[in-house]
Amino acid sequence: MTAFELPRYPFVRPADLDTVTGPLCYPVVIIGAGLTGLTLALDLVRRGQRVLVLDDDDTVGVRGLASRGIVWAQRTLDIFHRLGVGEKIVSKGVTWNVGRVLCRDAEVASFRLQQEPDLRFNGFTNLQQYYVEQFLVDTLRATGQAELRWLNRVEEVRPGGDTEPIELEVSTPEGRYRMLADWVVGCDGSSSRVRDCLGLAPVVFDRTEDRWIIIDIVAKNADIPEERWTWLDCSANFGRAVWRHRMADGTWRLDFQMSPHEDAEQAASEAGMRERVRRLLGPDVAFDIAWSGVWQYRHESLASYRHGRVLFAGDAAHVVSPFGARGGNGGIQDADALGWRLSLVLSGRAAPSVLDHYSEERHQAAMENIRQTRRSARFVHPADQPSAALWREAIVALANRHPLAARMINTGRLSAPAVYGGRGTEATAAAAGAAGGGQGPVNAAVGRALPNVRLRSGDAPRYLHDLLGSGFTALNFDERGARPQPETDIAASVALQRANVRAWCDDAGWSALERQLPAPPAGIWLIRPDGHVLSTALSSDPAEQQAALEEALSS
Repeated sequence: MTAFELPRYPFVRPADLDTVTGPLCYPVVIIGAGLTGLTLALDLVRRGQRVLVLDDDDTVGVRGLASRGIVWAQRTLDIFHRLGVGEKIVSKGVTWNVGRVLCRDAEVASFRLQQEPDLRFNGFTNLQQYYVEQFLVDTLRATGQAELRWLNRVEEVRPGGDTEPIELEVSTPEGRYRMLADWVVGCDGSSSRVRDCLGLAPVVFDRTEDRWIIIDIVAKNADIPEERWTWLDCSANFGRAVWRHRMADGTWRLDFQMSPHEDAEQAASEAGMRERVRRLLGPDVAFDIAWSGVWQYRHESLASYRHGRVLFAGDAAHVVSPFGARGGNGGIQDADALGWRLSLVLSGRAAPSVLDHYSEERHQAAMENIRQTRRSARFVHPADQPSAALWREAIVALANRHPLAARMINTGRLSAPAVYGGRGTEATAAAAGAAGGGQGPVNAAVGRALPNVRLRSGDAPRYLHDLLGSGFTALNFDERGARPQPETDIAASVALQRANVRAWCDDAGWSALERQLPAPPAGIWLIRPDGHVLSTALSSDPAEQQAALEEALSS
């Protein structure tokens, strides 16, 4: 039973099946219309590129029994806003203000999330992934710049040389066809066909025997507090962990850690799931099961996310456990970091070597996500790790009396924006700092995502990200004067937009900048097309600004 009717997208016979002059060639083909692939496609379209997306399914949100995302972090909401779907997601989704952690059924910690009036979005929104993907599909189709081919399964990928197109063989309900692509992006999940065709295997850091069952329910008569509850050693779940989240449509996600010797088939049966839910919520609760799935997590990553003209993003590049919602949010950050670079390459405004920077940065981010989720996994269930178990018991015992101990409870640190420190940020910041005589990369803001601070309130609020262009942006925090329209110059064949931040601020907005920016708002900051800070010491000399951009796009 489901509370949401998944959309079905029709198969449309591609022209490639009928061509008689040889395979057609496309600038970029994205394989996989899941969360990462759709986000990347929309990002490229917003940058003026035409995109072809292939998917072997005919709907959204269904990827076997894999866990589906529901928690969208603040950085993700900022990215979605730039792409034109952020407000839809926030409007449809829900947030909770109170979270509680229980251990052996006794509450050991609670916290209240605060509103964040300084920023466009609060810390997160809960929404089922199939809604997010449907919003992305609808928005893509409305642009008229993206072709989404449903029920088109990639069977073979044959890479060419450094300058040769990639050959793809695709099967459909009406036969097979061959096509060529200048660039291919594998966004086809943790069992990536693209990866297999290239003979690539990820580095596996660990494969756990730990199993979980997700049961999404629509409760009919249960009085469930609209709070996020996490149980450690829950008596209603055989002494194992449980999560409870609220989502859209009055739906609750219940995530149960399974016992080691539990039979997965029986646990996933209708009777088994209903028994499990009633043990947790009470014997009289009436509910429908909206979705369910059994899953195991692992941590793995490709060593590189670029192999010639084939790129990887999302679960095809790296897999992490769901603790802290770092899987889906991480895939969206992949698309955010890749889209602007690939667009520059497609337009001939940057060398393909800038895509190596994408691989370096996002591999670094994946390693951080793996590190964080492994810590959470050890805390949630220390298993046969005596030292970890003793550590957790000590923290739990102190949490009710000591705020510091309560903050150390780690049931999943929520996905945070990556801080980039590879050659694509440090080298450019150093060059810009030297040119401008400023601090360069020692400034705490360099490499970080720019917070989307509210600059002006009232009927027409203004936010910091509203001043960013689709290319690079020079934000001047010093110059005052009348409110100008942002200027656009061409430097190094890439648009550089300029904006005087003070001119757009009211007093409250400037105070918010001082609170929220990772470094004092002063000087000229160079912002990348994905909103990360490249330098906080940009010179006001246009020639030196051009040199900084050329450095950013050089190999």
